[in-house]
Amino acid sequence: MKKQVISLTRNEIQSGLNRQDAAEGLISQLPKDHDGRNTWLMTYGVKKEAVAFRVKKNLKFLKHEQAAESRQQQLTRISESGEVS
Repeated sequence: MKKQVISLTRNEIQSGLNRQDAAEGLISQLPKDHDGRNTWLMTYGVKKEAVAFRVKKNLKFLKHEQAAESRQQQLTRISESGEVS
């Protein structure tokens, strides 16, 4: 599989803020009880709050995909490792 690379814009390079960080910053401003906010953070976020969501749900972050594992991936991982969910 060909390795894909995301090119940063001049603005991203200059600010030091990539699309991921910018999106996470905006989404974090939504109310803490907003389902869409929390789902996005759990799935794609990389900061402390997002990590805490994944720890609570026993989800791993897949660096290559830049997203949390799916429920099916989680179940497969747990069954293959003998973990208790």
